[in-house]
Amino acid sequence: MMKVLVTGASGNGGQAVCRALLDAGYTVRMADVIPTQMDDLKQAEFVRCDTRTPADVRRAVAGMDAVVHLAAWHCAHNPPVSDETIFAVNVDGTFHVLEACRQEGIQSIVYASSMAYGWWSVYGVSKVIGEDLCKAYNEMTGASIVMLRYHEFIPRPYLEFGARLLKNGVDRRDVAAATVASVKAVLARRVGLFRTIVHTDHGMPQEVVDRFRELGVAWCEEHVPGARRLIEKYAIPLPEQVEQHDLKEAEQVLGWRPAVGFLDFLRDLQARDEKGLDVSGLWVPSELPGMWPAR
Repeated sequence: MMKVLVTGASGNGGQAVCRALLDAGYTVRMADVIPTQMDDLKQAEFVRCDTRTPADVRRAVAGMDAVVHLAAWHCAHNPPVSDETIFAVNVDGTFHVLEACRQEGIQSIVYASSMAYGWWSVYGVSKVIGEDLCKAYNEMTGASIVMLRYHEFIPRPYLEFGARLLKNGVDRRDVAAATVASVKAVLARRVGLFRTIVHTDHGMPQEVVDRFRELGVAWCEEHVPGARRLIEKYAIPLPEQVEQHDLKEAEQVLGWRPAVGFLDFLRDLQARDEKGLDVSGLWVPSELPGMWPAR
């Protein structure tokens, strides 16, 4: 049974990834500064690890077959953290993880990048440097590395989450599925260095993507009868244009494609509406049984 380390394992994304890896049959070691409180994840080994501390990182990666490096601070964190902390965790921490992998001889790595990659903030720059470190490690060691530019999956109110799927939001289940597919790819050495976006493909024609506020309601109604009433009843804001990505390369290389889009949200909302359920207090993602998106 292959052993996979997940850094940042107690976070929002980390818990979903660990759960998906366990479901896929991997032995999981969770590394973070605090352990998870989720009962279904307590079967996994936990090691305390601050990625800014090389000794912590070396202890965490020891004996692993693959590493999923998720540990990071982001600029939308609440309460806020300083730019100095973001840089130290995201840059120094990534270096320490890759260096520990080099020392341990680990050749299979998945790195959590971000669609915020760029030069607009310290966080964005930290992801630029992180990807460059991955490229350097690949060049130096020949390791198989996948870099995943996740879109946003910060917990949000249910209705806000649904609307965000049309812009820069992605369902946490797709984040977890893409990460597990990447672990399989690097362990099988199907890739050298590969990068992809992790977002949503709603299957919309380009004309609908470009003129969604004008054409989107009719398109949704065609696929989910009753969608127009739901959009109006719940005052779901519609963007002028939808963000949608061609992810065929990810499907070809990793065997992954996004599974949750705006139509899925509408179908779920419709089922709740028909039962007369109050959605005003729901959050996505939720760890409570029966609340969407569930496992």
